[in-house]
Amino acid sequence: MAEALVKFFLQRLESLSLQETRTFVGLNDQIQHIKGSLREFGKFFGDSGSRDINHAFSTWVNQLRDLVYDMDDQVDEFIIQMDKQIGSNRLTLTECFRSELQKIESQLDELIRRMAESGIEEEETGEQKHNKEQSYGKEESQLELNSATIEGWKEENEGEEVQASGQKDAQTSPASSSVSFNLKYKNLPYYLQSCLTYCCIFPENYWIHKGKLIRLLVAEGLVQGKTGQILEDTAEENINELVNQGMLQVKDEHLQNGTKFTVSSPYRMFIRENFATTLANSDLTTPSAARHVLTSDIMKLGHNLSNLRPRSLFLFGNEDHLEGHWLDLTWAKFLRVLDLEDTKVQRLPDEVGDLIHLTYLGLKHSNIYELPARLGKLQALQTLDIRWCGNLSTLSPEVLSLARLRHLKMLKNINVSGMKLPEGIGRLRNLLTLTGMHAGGGIAEELDKLTQLRKLGVMDVAEENAGELYTSIMKMQGLLCLSLEAKHTFNKQHLVLLDSFLPPPSLRKLRLEGLLDKIPGWLGSLESLTKLRLGFSHLSENPTSVLQLLPNLKILTLWHAYDAQKVGKEFCKAGGYPKLEVLSIASHVLEAWTEIEEGALPSLQYLHFHNCLRLRMLPEGLQYITTLKQLDLLPLLDEHAERLKPDGGEENHKIRNIPKISFIPMSVLNSMVDSHPCRQGQVTSEE
Repeated sequence: MAEALVKFFLQRLESLSLQETRTFVGLNDQIQHIKGSLREFGKFFGDSGSRDINHAFSTWVNQLRDLVYDMDDQVDEFIIQMDKQIGSNRLTLTECFRSELQKIESQLDELIRRMAESGIEEEETGEQKHNKEQSYGKEESQLELNSATIEGWKEENEGEEVQASGQKDAQTSPASSSVSFNLKYKNLPYYLQSCLTYCCIFPENYWIHKGKLIRLLVAEGLVQGKTGQILEDTAEENINELVNQGMLQVKDEHLQNGTKFTVSSPYRMFIRENFATTLANSDLTTPSAARHVLTSDIMKLGHNLSNLRPRSLFLFGNEDHLEGHWLDLTWAKFLRVLDLEDTKVQRLPDEVGDLIHLTYLGLKHSNIYELPARLGKLQALQTLDIRWCGNLSTLSPEVLSLARLRHLKMLKNINVSGMKLPEGIGRLRNLLTLTGMHAGGGIAEELDKLTQLRKLGVMDVAEENAGELYTSIMKMQGLLCLSLEAKHTFNKQHLVLLDSFLPPPSLRKLRLEGLLDKIPGWLGSLESLTKLRLGFSHLSENPTSVLQLLPNLKILTLWHAYDAQKVGKEFCKAGGYPKLEVLSIASHVLEAWTEIEEGALPSLQYLHFHNCLRLRMLPEGLQYITTLKQLDLLPLLDEHAERLKPDGGEENHKIRNIPKISFIPMSVLNSMVDSHPCRQGQVTSEE
């Protein structure tokens, strides 16, 4: 991990040199010398992961790690102090910091000299590298862990299928498996090692969403820069590579709540020692080098935190008793990540406004009712996630000061409508994600300035704002994800879609919520579209005549989208939906799907019927879709259940070869509803 520490710290110095030019005035020579010294260590990393490391080298690596940590602390402390000072005091601080940098530079040079004298930097010949690669390939093929072993570690009550990619069927012993994990991990490039190791800081039964993991990796500075490519795309490539190698497991890949990951258990056990983690135990001895704190009760950690300099703090569980100054700046001042997702915290301490290094503030599904008064001081903030956050309904003008903000994710907890934004939101030119926003108040017109957006979610779309909104969207030629919701969707309000509107051709994901008179004519031209949801459209015409021709569509949700009592083979003709893997249908009207034409849905793996309260017939031809892995019928009419039974059920032949079938009989569902204490007046959303 020393290589990753050095290279990512170098990357951070480069970034700070550009972003904090005023802070580092007069220090350019010292910083360049430090960067030069750090680059010298590159010659020691080439072969260190593939051979036995002697004791001296291990000692030097630990010294290098401590030096990098020390430099990181000193740089962060310097930025904090400079933020507080003006005039001559800044000059004095700069001179003191220059002196510290010179000391560190001397220590680095001395360490380089000692390592060079040992001959560690001697490079392999081409033949040696070739032989090592051959040996690695042979050993890997012999020791590859099979998927059955990987899946054996998952909890028995997990109802979802876990995919363990890139793994074979041969059984292996624990000893040989350990060798294989060691070998595979050490042969990963430094940025994949860092990505995998970071994933191990989370509890074993915690599955992290792909989008959140990407944003965290960027916020923590653990993504290598690539010319001409944004960091989020590089992070996604890194994650996909670890999945392909079987080191990250995938859950819910094709379900509507998104892709989630965890580290395969054997790799987790091997790697866990590389990242020190703090748990909720007041008696726990916490390593001083711990950079990440995860706890369900921060108050019990007490003095254990005072000697730490963590960069991230994750609170789990029901932290509803936190009051006052639970965030002590003596240990929290260097935080880059503060994540309170799914906690019951009601108020952020005032000290949050002093966390000037904070890059990620996650408040999703918390009870926070107001944001810090000094939110605008968080100049490094990249992600602000306030979805379903307390009673927040409006963002203050403070957010306009967050010039580096990349992801602003919002959704009101009350009344399910968009968050109202302050005038001037168009000045946030680094924004890539803007979701859950209210379309009114002149904000739709300001989107005209945010042409760099890649993900946009707009609520409360209406006649009075549609013109400006759609004109702005058409200028976002890099837009990948778009969500448009009508006012009061659940009250069957129309979603206004102007004839002049033509979405960017780059669009991959589209969500339309609200009544539609007809299927938009432009929908069939979105050849890059991979995911589509039509919600509460209540169309009278069959939308699949257009949708089944989309060449790359993989996930389709028709949620009360088509009001037909019966559909037949016209719903999907031969060759239709060539790449569709997931089809979800919800309808209170549909009674029968009579037939699927042979050759239709050639890639379908998951078929879900939700809230189809009148469905009495599954389509003939379903049995010929050999790719189908799972069928959900939630709920299932009792008389239909009889016809699907394996012993004599007249429709059983349609589902006989499907590996996994989930259903809840209507009688069982009714008894569950009748026994629920809060059933009166309860409203259930679709997801």
